[in-house]
Amino acid sequence: MNVRQKLLGGYLLVALMVAATALIAWRTTTVSAERAAALEAARLARGVAMDVALGLSEDTEGEVIAPLYYSPGALDNYLQRMHEIQHRDAVVVDSGKYILGDVVRENVAALFDHDLGDEVGRTIDDGESRAFVETSADYPGGIKQVVVPMNTKAGKRIGAVILEYTPIYEQMMASTRPAQIITMISSAVVILLVLALGIGLSGSLIRRITSLTAAVRTIRTGDYSLRVPPNGRDEIGRLARAFNSMAEQLELSAREILAKEYTDSILANAGEGICGIDPAGNITFANEAAGRITGLGVGGLLQRSATVLFPAAADGLTSGIREGRLLRPDGTTVRVEYNVSSLEKAGRPIGAVVVLRDVTRQRDLEHDLRHQALHDGLTGLPNRKLVLDRLDHALNRSRASGEHIALLYLDLDGFKRINDSLGHNAGDLLLRTAAERLGATVRPHDTVARLGGDEFAVLLEGATPPVVEKLARACLDAIARPFVVHGREAVVTVSVGVVPDAARYTDADEVVRNADVAMYAAKDLGKNRFMVFENRMHEQLLTRLDQENRLREAVHRGELRLHLQPVFAVQEGQVAGAEALVRWEDPQRGLQQPGSFIPLAEETGMIIEIDRWILLESCRTLRHWQQESPWTAPAWVSVNLSAAHLDLPDLTDHVAYALATTGLSPQCLVLELTETVMMRDVAVTSARLQELRDLGVRIAIDDFGTGYSSLGYLRDIPVDVLKLDRSFITGLVGNGRQQELVSAIVQLGHTLGLRVVAEGVEDADELNLLTVMGCKFVQGYHLGRPEPADRLYERLTTPALNS
Repeated sequence: MNVRQKLLGGYLLVALMVAATALIAWRTTTVSAERAAALEAARLARGVAMDVALGLSEDTEGEVIAPLYYSPGALDNYLQRMHEIQHRDAVVVDSGKYILGDVVRENVAALFDHDLGDEVGRTIDDGESRAFVETSADYPGGIKQVVVPMNTKAGKRIGAVILEYTPIYEQMMASTRPAQIITMISSAVVILLVLALGIGLSGSLIRRITSLTAAVRTIRTGDYSLRVPPNGRDEIGRLARAFNSMAEQLELSAREILAKEYTDSILANAGEGICGIDPAGNITFANEAAGRITGLGVGGLLQRSATVLFPAAADGLTSGIREGRLLRPDGTTVRVEYNVSSLEKAGRPIGAVVVLRDVTRQRDLEHDLRHQALHDGLTGLPNRKLVLDRLDHALNRSRASGEHIALLYLDLDGFKRINDSLGHNAGDLLLRTAAERLGATVRPHDTVARLGGDEFAVLLEGATPPVVEKLARACLDAIARPFVVHGREAVVTVSVGVVPDAARYTDADEVVRNADVAMYAAKDLGKNRFMVFENRMHEQLLTRLDQENRLREAVHRGELRLHLQPVFAVQEGQVAGAEALVRWEDPQRGLQQPGSFIPLAEETGMIIEIDRWILLESCRTLRHWQQESPWTAPAWVSVNLSAAHLDLPDLTDHVAYALATTGLSPQCLVLELTETVMMRDVAVTSARLQELRDLGVRIAIDDFGTGYSSLGYLRDIPVDVLKLDRSFITGLVGNGRQQELVSAIVQLGHTLGLRVVAEGVEDADELNLLTVMGCKFVQGYHLGRPEPADRLYERLTTPALNS
């Protein structure tokens, strides 16, 4: 098979592929239309099923909705009307496949048996929609039908709805037919064009290839003067130009193959420096690259002693690869790698060839890579790997010499709050400043390292216990000084774990672990302090891990308890809402307050699962209360959301699921977030909160006034409720300036259309002042402590206590 036949065969294959593609497109559009018709019919059938099982939507306010399932007359009117107006025929069957309603009234009460595969029965069993073709004597061609399950509001399956969708199918097939015809016509035109193009191009290519083949035959005879026309920019054109170039090179080589100029030209254009050395060790040849690398130029290299130029080769120019620093005449140095190859003739040395290569940038890059592998990119401090290596070496020296070795493990207190409120750039700046302060605090030969996040380590060599204690206190003082970050003053502290006699332990990992344990002990005692490691601390850590494991199972074991604290409407003097709070019924330690396990939950990420439990349980509890005793039920329940939960992209879906599952109205749910969480990224937070408000849920700012927000954000963030922090209420009585501040915040909230709730009301005097200020909602121990939800329900619904 020649080239022309192969090309034509290729174009024919392309034409066949176009035809196959057109057929596939025809079949795909047909299948898509059939599937779309079935899906549309299933959607319409589900609407009919909901109307029959749940009743039609109310036309007038207060109208009692009754399912059509229990009213044969209403069901018949509904099916007849749908047949007359919408030209759709539907059949309603019960769970035994007996017809409850049909446009053909004679079929009512008969058994539906037109589905030969029992599609209706299987749909009633498993709740899955199915499409099938109904066959009967009247319709031998079959009728396209779709069957969907029919469920009550409680989810009980009571039957199915069968809807004919032959008209829908015919409409969709009719709408796709023009596109299919256009596709087939276009494909036919493309096939003809491909075949015509193949015939034309193959002839042109064959003529050019034949011309090039003839020229090659001529070259083989030794005639290098023949050239072919370099027509075209395609591969054959480039091949023709390459052929002409090759012919020229052959012609030139034939005349000058032994000429010295040709050899010098190759050496001069080499990228690496090349020097020729005579038997006496002097340079007799050098190319331009060698002159450029050494800074001497070609003239400066000639007749220069090679051993003077390359000091590392003072032992003689024996073959091998060497590397060294070369001093240039201008005072700069360059790192050079040179490969020496000795030359011999008849067993006698006649000189050598030296190939030079500038490796300065390569060695600098290798140094940078090693530095990056062992140092923190943000602070420039040694990283965990390097400090562990230094600690290992220090431990070995200490065991041999008795030198004192100590390790400090530092973790910043409150760094997450700074990071969340001021942003990650501010957090990075704070970390760099903290690293600088630590480096300035310790001694020059001590090692300050960043282990990751906001954790640092300090390796102290030759430090006695008094010196270790002094340096640990110095680190506390250095970090405790206020930081100025992006124009704001930020205050953080540090907790330090100390291992003063590191050589007692097996290896560096054990020393770091013990220092880490001591650091957590410092945090547990209130932070901003240092603790020396003791063996009992390790046992406490194991206890903490045990608590963490038990907390992970608390939700699944049903150990969480919902407590509610009432929120009172001041003017009405009654409960208006309630705040949901969580308690943990720990089998080992009894009922635990949030402060004993919520921080652990936030550290380990379990707070998200706890948040979801509280959300679902609060919605279920309030909805049950509304159904059992609507006249005493709170109008809303507020649920706290953690920062980690707000960051989840599916938060809105989980809230919608809780509302849909429990049946609670969205207006009855208030989601509380602290202002510090809201201010982390205003644009992202606002968008997420708006999604929740679109559900109908209301948003509350909790602990207002304790974070880094400003009053201007109240205009930009979509919120509905402002919860005034208890720190504003404590000491309110007798403090005129504080009263003016609280009154201003209350009035501002009302002006913005927000519901203002004052938290932490502890006595009657505070309540009276808030009432005078116009605060409409209050919450605190004076009015009601948090208590189990069922106990609050019983207290508010018992007439003797409610009168």
